[in-house]
Amino acid sequence: MISRIWRITLGGAIASTVSALLLSRIRTGSYGPGVNCTAHWVHGNRSAKIDRLNASYSLSGVATNAAVVFFWGWFYDKAFGRSPTFVRALSATAAIGPVSYLVDYNATPKRFTPGWELVFSRRDMAAIYLSMVIGMFWGAFCRSPVCNKLESSRA
Repeated sequence: MISRIWRITLGGAIASTVSALLLSRIRTGSYGPGVNCTAHWVHGNRSAKIDRLNASYSLSGVATNAAVVFFWGWFYDKAFGRSPTFVRALSATAAIGPVSYLVDYNATPKRFTPGWELVFSRRDMAAIYLSMVIGMFWGAFCRSPVCNKLESSRA
């Protein structure tokens, strides 16, 4: 059985990465900058200017995003408790996006921010955080045939 924390992480990481890729394509004409910019802690701000998807920039950007989603997913999972009510789940979902944004951009050293500000407007960044939260919520309550199949194959 895939634990809830991993489903939360997978849902949030996929949703935010896809959102960053699509917004990057719309804003820059290329998919690369939207995920490459997250690797700025490794490669510096030039990572946001790399237009193509590639192993060095893109994989480190996607891996960094997934690791950070796991970090926020841990708090999200703990806020749920063992058997969350709908109100509790909704409250945790509504809180995690703004809290993660505030910490990511106000309490984190510039070198370790998500780097999305190098490519996206605040509105675009809000859309990425929103997609992350929706993906995390979906992961927490995933009861689709895909999730059930994944869980039964592990048993």
